[in-house]
Amino acid sequence: MNPLNQPIASAKRTPALAAFKHTLGLSLLTFSIVQANLALAAVTPATGNEVEARVSSILDNMNQSEKINFTRVNDGHMIPSLLKWGIKGTVAYDSSMGVHVNNATFGAQYPSQPAMAATWSINRAKEFGLAIAYETRISGGQQMLSPGVNLYRTPYNGRAAEYVSGEDPFLGAVLAPAIVNGIQAQGIQASGKHYLANEQEANRQAINVVVDERTLRELYLPGFESMVKNANVASIMCGFNKVNGDYACENHHLITEVLKGEWGYQGTVISDFNAIHNAFKGAWAGTDLDMPSGLQFTEANLMPYVWSGQLTQNVIDDKVKRNLRAVVSYDFQENLNTAKTLDHPEYGMRAALNTAREAIVLLRNENTTAGKPLLPLARSAKIAVIGDWANHAPASPFGTANSPPNSYVTELSGLQQLASSSANVTYLSEMSLNPEASVWYQPATGKNGISNAGVKAEYFANTRFSGDPALTRVEPGVNLNWLTGTNVTSAGSTAVSGFSPTAGAFSARFTTTIKPVISGPQVFKIRADGPYKLWVNDELVVQSDGVPYSADVVNAMTTSGKTASLSAGKAYAVKLEYQRVQGNFIPALGGLTGVQMSWASLRAPADLSKYDAVVVATGTNYENEGEGSDHGFELPDQQADLISAVAKANPNTVVVMHGGGVPDMQPWAKKVGATLQAWYPGQQGGQALAEILFGKVNPSGKLPITIDKKIEDNPSYASYPNPAAYRGDNALTEMVYSEGLYMGYRGYDKAHKKPLYPFGFGLSYTTFNYSDLKLSNNVLVPGSTVDVTFTVTNSGDKAGFEVAQLYVKPQKPAVDRPEKELKGFTKVYLQPGESKTVSIPVDSRSLAYFVEKTDSWDVDAGKFKILVGPDSENLPLDRTLQTLFAEHLTTRDSNPLPLPLRKAVQVSATQRY
Repeated sequence: MNPLNQPIASAKRTPALAAFKHTLGLSLLTFSIVQANLALAAVTPATGNEVEARVSSILDNMNQSEKINFTRVNDGHMIPSLLKWGIKGTVAYDSSMGVHVNNATFGAQYPSQPAMAATWSINRAKEFGLAIAYETRISGGQQMLSPGVNLYRTPYNGRAAEYVSGEDPFLGAVLAPAIVNGIQAQGIQASGKHYLANEQEANRQAINVVVDERTLRELYLPGFESMVKNANVASIMCGFNKVNGDYACENHHLITEVLKGEWGYQGTVISDFNAIHNAFKGAWAGTDLDMPSGLQFTEANLMPYVWSGQLTQNVIDDKVKRNLRAVVSYDFQENLNTAKTLDHPEYGMRAALNTAREAIVLLRNENTTAGKPLLPLARSAKIAVIGDWANHAPASPFGTANSPPNSYVTELSGLQQLASSSANVTYLSEMSLNPEASVWYQPATGKNGISNAGVKAEYFANTRFSGDPALTRVEPGVNLNWLTGTNVTSAGSTAVSGFSPTAGAFSARFTTTIKPVISGPQVFKIRADGPYKLWVNDELVVQSDGVPYSADVVNAMTTSGKTASLSAGKAYAVKLEYQRVQGNFIPALGGLTGVQMSWASLRAPADLSKYDAVVVATGTNYENEGEGSDHGFELPDQQADLISAVAKANPNTVVVMHGGGVPDMQPWAKKVGATLQAWYPGQQGGQALAEILFGKVNPSGKLPITIDKKIEDNPSYASYPNPAAYRGDNALTEMVYSEGLYMGYRGYDKAHKKPLYPFGFGLSYTTFNYSDLKLSNNVLVPGSTVDVTFTVTNSGDKAGFEVAQLYVKPQKPAVDRPEKELKGFTKVYLQPGESKTVSIPVDSRSLAYFVEKTDSWDVDAGKFKILVGPDSENLPLDRTLQTLFAEHLTTRDSNPLPLPLRKAVQVSATQRY
């Protein structure tokens, strides 16, 4: 295996972690498991007849009132309490990037789920599940509301960071059960979400997703099916949106017919937060638990339907049985874990670092004037770093995935610590937007130009800026938080008093002056929880009406704009007017109750060419991506303009992209020397990035999505061209998945278009060759598995991982089918010059398509090309597999994964801790 060092020093929040001395390896099996530590030992979920007997004994002795109230919860628990039978209720925590307890992160901040998908690693998925479940258990929780397996249908999706499938159902069908098995091996229940068709946040409480049955079965259901069949996931969470006319939590076809009927699911179906709108429909559809407010499944709502016979008693009893089964099978009656001290932070720290190392995707690495690739950089290289992303704690999205790290390595500190000298790495603050560090000058009252540093602030006791200010003072900057009563700037934290969310509506005018240090346009960014306008030299540059994009999870509004060209050293007047009139912005979950203002140059300094490389950290964060709304395709905050200017000044520009999805790269994609997709890389992301940039770690991430050259090429664009159309008073309420089966790379194949970067793509610092493709049998016999074997050789001079991918291409299909589909992959580590023969299994389900009229997975007699290679557009090996007989596979007995993979995603008792 690849020998890697321990995490480098963390930035302050938990300095003790900087002294962590455990050696880190790449494999989950390197975990030291202290079996004698019984207090922390995982509870093995009970199974079988004993569980059913205990469940029935409780059910038989419950009265009707107890039964109905055991299908709803409104007291902070997940599964409700039933003290008469010793059931105290359970506690569930979000999220995908960390254990979210009381608006704080308990334990590690992990890379986002698309980052996990980019590892293409079953081992990393298991390791993450084990680590986050350990932290959930120690925090006192019993359930983790994760993983999410919705697909990356559109780059607009605000919650893309929470989903592990990427754009391919097979990838999710492999990784999701591995995560679930890791979580549940620790005695913690996992919850697969959001069931179903929650590929966008656009108007999510009202939107009706229209999608045909075959597309649902082949694309959007396999991840959930695999969690049920290959991990026995404890619960499934139904989503907010409608699917073909019915709310997801009121969809009888999806819940009772498919999930519980065809798949034989025995677990619990829980609502997303208050996602049931009609008590009868939700109950009849098969949702078992109305949470967290229990608004619909009340006695008053349900009993009339029971009395009338519209809801039969067995419907109520089935819900109670499933909820009881969740308690009894995990022994939550007798062994309800309580909060303890986190004695092993290294579990999460290690999982976060290992995932980040394998998740970062190298997309571009062009030759420099010296004739060799720009990356890796020499440790002695002189490097300039640009971007607030690099100098702050690793971000997470807004919403339930928001997980601020307790300890972390910034990307700037990672580079500085791994460089031969920290002085070789220079942060260019004048090109980096940051409300804490922006430099302001209070205008003088006389004729002598610039006076004291700061901003003149006038606060009005009304929202009209009328009359005399109630308070006038000089602020060191505009980074005001009304809830904490602070204004945090580079000068320190200043107390703010007199105005707060509880003081009523008010307005504020901030006036100041800037002196650019670089001539050219400047970018201004405002973030606030109300309307605002900003002028530079009387030119309106930024404005927002302050109306939130979402009504249920409300984020502060962030807007940026650029000025005309300004001259270095010259003074320019700045005025910001802000009104606090909404009063409903949520300060938690990455939100802001307050107002921020920052500015930076959009042009490079004259001496930028002196650096060996310029690293630009860019992308999205909690300010512009997250739960409740979708965002545009363009990079925020004029970052595309900035990157183009930097690349013009120094072609050795390295762009590091962040976020849940990938925004528009086309304006600068071919201008820069190197590009990496880092996703949300987690608390150790700064270390992982530095190790890759300096060549200590060979990049191995592969794209789990297709990166569009232009948004119009995205297969979903025809039905979803504009997120803004789903906001406001006249918001659209229907979303048609008009591309059907042809989402992602399938759609690009059908249209014969080339994306900017294809699905499965990722560069390395070495090269790999593929050869000797063989099939264990050229004919697939019903009920059998064919092993596809081939040799992968590291033909370069650096050790590294390669992800080999297998696609199936039907020859002369009897029905309309995608040109090819991912049906297997394997990850192999090779030393320079080393070759390994690897094997990928395929079976009948690998060749099948769904037929609605027979409710079956059908395999036609015929020929199928088996294609193997490093990505979806580079498949050098092929062989023909033949089927002699048509097959009809049932939805109950078929499985998205061939048998060897079903075994591979399991977690053994020796792996848990």
